Amino acid sequence: MAPKTKIILKAIPAKPGGKGDTPTVLSLQGELTIDYAEQLKEFLLDNFGKYSAFTLKLNNVESIDVTAVQLIQRFYWDANEQKKKVDFDIKLPEEQRALLEKSGFVQFLNLNAKQ
Repeated sequence: MAPKTKIILKAIPAKPGGKGDTPTVLSLQGELTIDYAEQLKEFLLDNFGKYSAFTLKLNNVESIDVTAVQLIQRFYWDANEQKKKVDFDIKLPEEQRALLEKSGFVQFLNLNAKQ
C-alpha cells in the first residue's frame, strides 16, 4: 500500500532589506482536503498575523476540496478587509480545475487572474 500523501505548507518570507511590500510566499501543496483543514487553517492564521503582503501559491496539488477553498477564500477576504495584499499563483491539475469549475468555484479559480 502506498503511503498517504500529506499536506505540505511552507512560508517563504520576503528577503530582509527588500521592498517593504514584497510578499511572503505561502506555498500550499499535497492534499488540500478536510483531513488537513485544521493544519491549513492554523498555517494561514499564523502567517496572516506575521505579514502584510502574500502570494498564495497552490502547486503540486494532489487533491482539493471545498474545505480548502473556503479557508483560502476566507483568508483572501480577511486580507482585503485589513488592506493586506494577496496575489495568487494557482496551478491545479486539469481534473481538479474542471471539478472546481463544475462545482461553481470559477470565481475562486479566477483569483489567479487578479494579480
